[in-house]
Amino acid sequence: MISSGLKLFIFLTIMFLTALNMPYSYAQKSSKLEFDPDDPPETTIRLAPYLTFGGQIEIEFDLERNFDLDGEDDEDEYLVEPALGLAFSFDPTEKFQAFLAFTVFWEFLFENSDKTDDMIGLEIEQAYFLFRDIFDSRFSFQVGRQRFEDEREWLFDEELDAVRIFYNFPNLTTGLSVSRFNLIDRDLLNSDEEDQINNYLLRSVYEVDNDEREIIASAYLYFRDDRSEDNESPFFLGISANGDLFENMAYWAEFAFVLGKEESEDIRAFGFDLGLSYEIDLPLEPTFSFGFAFGSGDDDPDDGDSNDFRQSGFHNNESSFNGAVDFSYYGEVFDPELSNLLIFTAGVGFNITDNSSFDFIYHYYQQHKSTDSFRDVGIDADPDGVSKSIGNEIDLVLGYEEIWNTELALRLGYFIPGGAFSSDSANAFSALIEFQYELR
Repeated sequence: MISSGLKLFIFLTIMFLTALNMPYSYAQKSSKLEFDPDDPPETTIRLAPYLTFGGQIEIEFDLERNFDLDGEDDEDEYLVEPALGLAFSFDPTEKFQAFLAFTVFWEFLFENSDKTDDMIGLEIEQAYFLFRDIFDSRFSFQVGRQRFEDEREWLFDEELDAVRIFYNFPNLTTGLSVSRFNLIDRDLLNSDEEDQINNYLLRSVYEVDNDEREIIASAYLYFRDDRSEDNESPFFLGISANGDLFENMAYWAEFAFVLGKEESEDIRAFGFDLGLSYEIDLPLEPTFSFGFAFGSGDDDPDDGDSNDFRQSGFHNNESSFNGAVDFSYYGEVFDPELSNLLIFTAGVGFNITDNSSFDFIYHYYQQHKSTDSFRDVGIDADPDGVSKSIGNEIDLVLGYEEIWNTELALRLGYFIPGGAFSSDSANAFSALIEFQYELR
């Protein structure tokens, strides 16, 4: 099992590197930018000769209905979170930047219309110094709390306290970093749980992005050095690519092989995510998307090895097909970490205007190996460990981007349990509304 998985990863790596040298036919790059509420405000307002400022007002409404799949107790939980985000950028020269972004937020949690909790927080989202083109024109250095993010957030979407070094070539950037989550408290008004995991990342990104073509490809080595009692220290070897395969056809590809230790067990696992999106040259630009994701499972939990694939722990699994807003591409309700799962996705989307879009997405879920638990999913119910059929989900996503400095997303999810749950299990529903107004 170990041997075959490693051989598969090596084969896919060779195919990936070969593909980078193949003749290429590129579709025209889309001018749209996806709405991502996690992005800091743009610092476009000048306060002083070298100091700029930006701000945004955000309101999020998140409804979860029947996430325990209990048909007899149809509970509703919803969260209302208004927030004010501010950012400052000090740029005295082209080679130096000092950046600070923080958010003041309020959280109101309700269960069946009764408020059960509320809190106020002040989070330092980013605070770093960036030194560009030092020693020579290719070398840069960044220290402080900074955002780690890949194109589909399959590996990273998190702000980490880090030291990061970049070395730039034409169209190619290699970064080496050492980081920790919450090395310094993120929320200044509430105590944060101390993290005891050191992260080491080496990642090279090849990018071409102009009017004629678009491609982003990367290879990475990532190690989580867990100093806590969990002692889960996986080592990731991965490659990814996305861009234009043919005219009007885009693709994405993620491959990763995981080694290491989980308590006393050896980790040997692999996972991948492949997909295509095809845009038809018609009014509303209909786009059809298909994806298949796989994360290996453990067929013998008592053999001393853990064959369960897992993601980095800092992933977010959000992107878009061809629309205006990002969404959870593994499902708004089930929203799983890709571990011991097969996920088939099909979607159709329409660009209603240049700034708005509508997506209809279907997901089918099945376990690779029958187990009675999940590694990390959105719902609160466990499977029976007999049936592999987890269920189906239908999602609707509507988004408006860059209209009067306002961005809006509506993300609906409806999960239908499969044979791995009891016959009287009820369906689950989620609704997420995100509103953002940017000060300019």
